[in-house]
Amino acid sequence: MYVLDHTLPYIILGMPELSKYDITIDCSKQKICQNGKNLNKSQNDKNHSNDKDKQNVSLHISECKQINSHCSRTTEDQVNPPQSVTENKCELRKEVKDIIKNFDSVFSKDKYDVGALRVEPQRIVLNSDLPVSLRPYRTSVEEQEIKSKVEKLLQAGLIKESNSPYSSPVTLAFKRDEGKKTRLCIDFRKLNALCKSDSEPLPFMDSLLDKLSKAKIFSSLDLASGYWHVPIHPKDTEKLAFCTNFGLYEWCRLPFGIKVAPAIFNRLIRRILTKYKIDFACNYFDDIIVYSSSELERWKHLKTIFEICEKENIKLKLSKCVFAQTKISFLGYEIEQGKVSPNNANIETIKKLQPPTNVKELQRFLGSVNVYNKFIPQYAKLRYPLNQLLKKDVKFNWTNECQDAFDKLKETLTTKPVLNLYNPDVTCHVFVDASQKKCWSCFETT
Repeated sequence: MYVLDHTLPYIILGMPELSKYDITIDCSKQKICQNGKNLNKSQNDKNHSNDKDKQNVSLHISECKQINSHCSRTTEDQVNPPQSVTENKCELRKEVKDIIKNFDSVFSKDKYDVGALRVEPQRIVLNSDLPVSLRPYRTSVEEQEIKSKVEKLLQAGLIKESNSPYSSPVTLAFKRDEGKKTRLCIDFRKLNALCKSDSEPLPFMDSLLDKLSKAKIFSSLDLASGYWHVPIHPKDTEKLAFCTNFGLYEWCRLPFGIKVAPAIFNRLIRRILTKYKIDFACNYFDDIIVYSSSELERWKHLKTIFEICEKENIKLKLSKCVFAQTKISFLGYEIEQGKVSPNNANIETIKKLQPPTNVKELQRFLGSVNVYNKFIPQYAKLRYPLNQLLKKDVKFNWTNECQDAFDKLKETLTTKPVLNLYNPDVTCHVFVDASQKKCWSCFETT
C-alpha cells in the first residue's frame, strides 16, 4: 500500500484538459465531441467513410491522444509508486530476508523451541521451609489439552516429572487476541505469598522513550517464551512443582506466574545488553527495541544484536519481530522520529468503553486512561469529579458532571494527541510563578 501525497481534485481524471479543448463526452450515445463536432464515427460510418474523413478524424484523435497521454501519466503516477520507491521496498525486503537467513538459528521454530541463557541457574528463595501443597483443580473438559501441552513441555526439557512435597494446581487460560488458543497457567498464589521480594528496579517507560528521541529507524524484537530462557537451580525446581489429574511435574525453567519472575528476567536481559556495551537498544522485559539514526546503522545494529543472541543462546519469535521501520508500536505507544502518540488499538478500546455503573468499572476506565495522562491537558482537573466517586463511604452516583468528565477524557485521547520526545541536546527553560493560592510552571525547549 502506498500513501499519496495529494489526491486528485476532480471526479473525472483530466478535467482541466477536457475543458481546455472543449471536449464533451456523451456516455449515453457513446460520443466524444469537440466544439460540437463528433470525433468518433459509428461502425457503419467507418465502413463507408472516405479517406478525407479518415484524415480529419485522425487529426482530431491525435489531439485526444495528447489529452489521454497526460491523463494516463497523471493517474499512473498517483496509483503506481515511483520506481525508486518500489526498488527501495524490494531492497528492504531482500535485506530482511538475507539477515534472517544468516541468523536462522536465532529464530524459534515453534513455541517450545526456546534457548537457555548462559547464566548461573537462578534461585527461588522462600520465607518458610513449610511446603505449599494443593490439590489439582477439576479439568475434565480441558484434560486432553493439558496433557498435550505437558507432553510438549517434557519433550522440550522445560519440565520434568516430580516427587516434590510442593504442589500448585494447573489451569488453562485463553490468550488475548488469539482466538481460542490457550496458555497453561499455574496457580502460584500460595507459593507467591512465601516468596522473598526482589528489589530489582523495573523499567521506567518515560526513561526508555527518552532514549529514542534522536532515532529515525526502529526495530522491535520479541523473545520467544521469554521466561523459559532462564534456568532454575536444581535445588529449587521442586518448589515450582505443579499438579494435574494425571501426575506431578516441576519446572526446570522460570515459569510465568511466579512472583519474582519479572525481576529475575529483566535483570538478566539488562545485564546482557550492558555486558556488550549496547547503547542502541533497550529492553522492557521480553521486548527489545533497536533504534538507529541512519540507514547505514540499522543493519549494523541488528547484526550486532543477533550475534549477541547467538552467543547468549537467545531465541526470538519472528512473527512478532518488526524490522527497520520509521514508525513503530512499542508498549502501547506509536513512536516515530522525535514524536510519540498513543497506540491506535488502545485508543479504539478506550473509545468503545461505556459509562461505568460501579466503582470497579470506574477504576478500570481510569486505569486505562491514566496510562496516557501526559497526553491529556489538565488531566487532574478533568478527572476530579470521577475521583470523588472513589472515596470511602461515598455512594456511587453518576451525575452529569461525571458524564462530562468521562466524555472529555475520551474525546481528548481520540483526537490522537502527539508529544515531542525530550531531546537533551536542545536548550531548556523552566518558567515558574506562584501566589498564596496557586503555583504555575512551564517547561520549554528552544
